Order: sequence, then structure tokens, then C-alpha cells
Amino acid sequence: MANCNLYHDKRRPKKNGFFPIKIRVTHERKSKFFETVFSADDAEFAKISNGLRLDANQKKTKSKLDDLLKKANDIIEDLEVFNFDTFTMRFKNTGDRNDLLDLIREKAALLKKEENFANSRLYFQAADLLERFNLNEKKSKKLYVKELTPDYLKAFQKWALGTNYIIEKNKDKMIKTYSVTTLNMYLTRVKAIINSLTETGVLHITKNPFGKGKYVIPKSRSAKRPLEHDEIMLMVNYQSEDDKEIFARDMFIFSYLANGMNFYDIFKLKWSDIKGDAFYFVRQKTSAKLPDKQIRVFLNPKIQSIIDLHGSKKLGNSYIFNVVPWGASKDVEQKKIRSYISGVNIKLKKIAVTLGITSDISTYFARHTFATMMHDLGASMNTIKDVIGHEDIKSTQNYIGAEKKERLMEFQERLLK
Repeated sequence: MANCNLYHDKRRPKKNGFFPIKIRVTHERKSKFFETVFSADDAEFAKISNGLRLDANQKKTKSKLDDLLKKANDIIEDLEVFNFDTFTMRFKNTGDRNDLLDLIREKAALLKKEENFANSRLYFQAADLLERFNLNEKKSKKLYVKELTPDYLKAFQKWALGTNYIIEKNKDKMIKTYSVTTLNMYLTRVKAIINSLTETGVLHITKNPFGKGKYVIPKSRSAKRPLEHDEIMLMVNYQSEDDKEIFARDMFIFSYLANGMNFYDIFKLKWSDIKGDAFYFVRQKTSAKLPDKQIRVFLNPKIQSIIDLHGSKKLGNSYIFNVVPWGASKDVEQKKIRSYISGVNIKLKKIAVTLGITSDISTYFARHTFATMMHDLGASMNTIKDVIGHEDIKSTQNYIGAEKKERLMEFQERLLK
């Protein structure tokens, strides 16, 4: 992975006699240097670097250099596949108004400023993948809006679904192609950019490549199979000497019992959210549109036992589960939670193999399984929608898969009774 640091370039002094301070970015033993407006002699650079005994001006300089380093590190982390050209464009904030890739990245940068980090990352990744395809097909780093035709998008889809997104040195040993679900997320954001150009009159509506009779974004037809009741019970009764496996098991069961609660919301749950025999929360995913929609979860013995085992009452931290530092920025918060979810998913897959569960299980299975179990137990679609916290019933309907064979056979038998 690329890294960056401050570099005191003493090859050539500036007019003031001091040497320039630059941002050095290194990737696979290659380095590229980015200018700043700052310069210093050896003694001052050493003070700025270690941050000790700085005067007022040096503090300002260090603060601005730290901001530049943070910007560089954030860009490096956002890049799914690092390359210097993409990094340079983002770091210098340069772009071509006719280049679709620049427009996508501009939107990503705006979302990042608004602290909508997950959405921002998807825009950046969409631009990077399109650029990779364009380089492969047209040997160009620019993709002009007028070039985005239905045929171009169809070719891009075919290429992406057969392309290994691991392109490091060990790519031959690690083959993983882009999925329809991932492609859907990327192209939905590309479509949003195109639609905004159409709405503002920059692009004529007839030139929009998306839509019926043109290019339709693919949707995954293979919905995740929810776990069966006996598989859930296997999870509940699973034992291990690995504390991380126990944590993964319990967080999965907590999510399942707590109305299919998303892991982001679980890790942001506060002790003050518990009121009497229940706790209340607002889904982070829909909080902007439904800020007042509180979801109630009753504290049954199993949920309470998981809180008792893994809950942590630390001074200065009001979160129940010790995952997110109290007062952390939204960026840090999301990085911490993503890291924990990734770790939980690894352990869940290991547990599934041990138990003989064939599904490629992940944290999201708990949510789908809860919705399906509620449906099987006779809950109405509107009830499931409310307790799971969906904005509209279509999302809930997508969660509930086709009726099981046994249930359909039972319905058939009832037809003549």
C-alpha cells in the first residue's frame, strides 16, 4: 500500500535560502513529490516534524502540513487500486468539466466534505474502475461524457464481470471478479451524474445512455438465502475458545434478535438508549429522511446476556460495545466499524464451515433471516417494514425470498379443503 510523509528537499534552495518542504508519496518503491508553499532550514524542519517547542508561526505551518498529509492519506485509503495519476488529480483538485471521470470524482469529493464517506468511496471506486476499463480499451485516461453510450456501458459491464479486481503481484493466486451487486452500486452513481447533467441542460435527454431501450443497469437475481431455524440454533449453541469467534457469534445473534439491526447501529448503541425493558434507536442509513423514526427492541434474556458479556462501561465512552472511541470523527468512526465488520465476517465464515452451513454467511444474513422468520411466523409485510426500519415496503419485499417448497405445498393442499 502507498504511504506518504513530509520531505525536506535540500537539492535546491528557494530565494529565501531555505529548502522546500514537500509531500512524498511512495508506492512499490517509487516516490513522487508534491510541492507545498512552505520551506525551512534543517533546525526548523526538525522542530516542525517532531512538533516540540513551536512558536506561533511554526504551529500554523505544522497544522497546514498535517492537513495536507491527512488529505493525502485519505486519498490513498479511498483508492481501491493505487496509481499516481489518479492520486495527483485528486490531491491537486484538477479536472476537466467534459471528462465524466472528473465529474464523478468531484461529486465524491463533495460527499466526503459532507462526511458521507461510504457514498463518497463508491463514487471514487466507480471512477477508478471506469478509468481502468477506458485505459484498457481506448488507451486514454479521459472519458468524455459524449463517449458514454449504451454500447460502451454494455462492453464495460462484460469486461468488469470477467475482470479480477486484485491486480497486485499475487493476482494469479487471488482471483475475484466484480459482482453484479458491486457493478450495480457503481453504475447507479454514474447514472446519477448523467441525470444531473440532463436536468441542468448540459446533456440533451436523448443523449442519456441509461433507460428502457438503451442501457439498463444489471441487478443481482441471486438473493442471499436466509438461514434456517436449525442453522440459527447451531449458531446460538456454537462454542469456541477463540474470543473473536464468540464475539462474532454473539453480534450476529444480537442483530438477528434485535429486528435485524445493522451492525453500524449496534456499534453506535449507547447505554442511554436503554429505557426500561427495551432500547430505542434511529437507523443511521435512513436517519436523514426519517430522523424521528425510532425502532424499539425489547430486551429478551438472550439480548441482555450478550450486553452483559460484551458491554463495556468505560469512563468517557457511552457506547455499549467498545468499538468506536467516544467523540471520534465520522471518518474514524466508519473506519473502525468497517474494520470490526470485516473481522466479524471472517470469523462468521469460519464458524459456518465448522457447523456445515453452506451459505457464504456474512453479517447481513442476520437481517435477512430476521425478516424471513417474521414472515414465516405470520407477521404482515407492513409490520416487518416498521420493525426493520425500511423507508418503503418495496425494500422489505426484496428481503423476503420466494415461498418455501413446504409452505407452497401446504397452500396447494388447502385449495380443495
